Amino acid sequence: MRGSLYIHGVGSALPKTEITNDFLHREAGLEKGQDWVDSRLGINLRYSVLSLDYIRETKNKNPNQAVLHARARGETPLSLAVLAAKEALARAQVSPRQIGWVIANCDTPFETIPCLANQIAGEIGARPGPHCDINSACSSFSLHMKVLADMETERLPEFVLCVQSSAYTTRTDYSPKSVDGYIWGDGAAAEVVSARHLGRLKIEPMIFETKSEGADEIVIDAVGHFRQNGAAVREFSIRKTCEMFEEIAQKKGLYAEECYTIAHQANFVMQNSILDHLKLPVERHLRNVREQGNIAAAGCPSVLAQNWEKFKKGSRIVYAVLGAGLAWGGGYMEVL
Repeated sequence: MRGSLYIHGVGSALPKTEITNDFLHREAGLEKGQDWVDSRLGINLRYSVLSLDYIRETKNKNPNQAVLHARARGETPLSLAVLAAKEALARAQVSPRQIGWVIANCDTPFETIPCLANQIAGEIGARPGPHCDINSACSSFSLHMKVLADMETERLPEFVLCVQSSAYTTRTDYSPKSVDGYIWGDGAAAEVVSARHLGRLKIEPMIFETKSEGADEIVIDAVGHFRQNGAAVREFSIRKTCEMFEEIAQKKGLYAEECYTIAHQANFVMQNSILDHLKLPVERHLRNVREQGNIAAAGCPSVLAQNWEKFKKGSRIVYAVLGAGLAWGGGYMEVL
């Protein structure tokens, strides 16, 4: 039978290289400028597995070369994933040998095989298990939680480690007319989850759906750059996030001032549109996109990790995320 699902610990990680707007304008040569960034994105800082010299000199014309460059520097989706996983395990007070299943997402894998989950399991010393990647781009956190919540409790190991990690800057075009350089950062998040042991955060995944006819709206070519239909994706993301927040609040009988909200960390200005539309209190909406850019599936759970100590018993959280696919998912969390 299916039981409740609990998050015991969360973690997040960012690479070392800071990319400021000033660097993008003055040194990388992106043309849009600060006024455009302020009005459209509201992002001030992002982090990369690439060096500033590499971005400045190459504009990342060849993404495959970017992967080799990041490997040589020792920062990859795997290294970020391991850092986030170790923080989550420490917070959960769970040892790697207690992890019976690692589930991972990576939109920008540096290796076709083995899967990232198996690499993480090996790096942290998890015991053998059905370690596998389950990927739905930026909505992967919601998918990971939904997969676990829908499984029969007796079929799950004691503890599952879920990880979301990507290095989008290796697939970002930094040529002068590009806008993507302003958006993307790299990072990872991880969650220790159990359906067998009561944990600090009870999670109820409630929504996960996809719209396959929108599959080509967001694409990362295996040997090319990220590309998207920005206007269409923005409109869809705002509308669908509002719908999910309203649906979850109605089902749980929540008022805006009674809960925290976390959305996909796409950009600050988009989130302001959501807050304005739903009349949500700004102080109850948790986000980090202004300080670290869009880090894909790790965005929402990294907000959770970075606010972990802030939450008190009885705190309630509604989350809603979107990603390529097009895919969306959301749910409800409560601190016990």
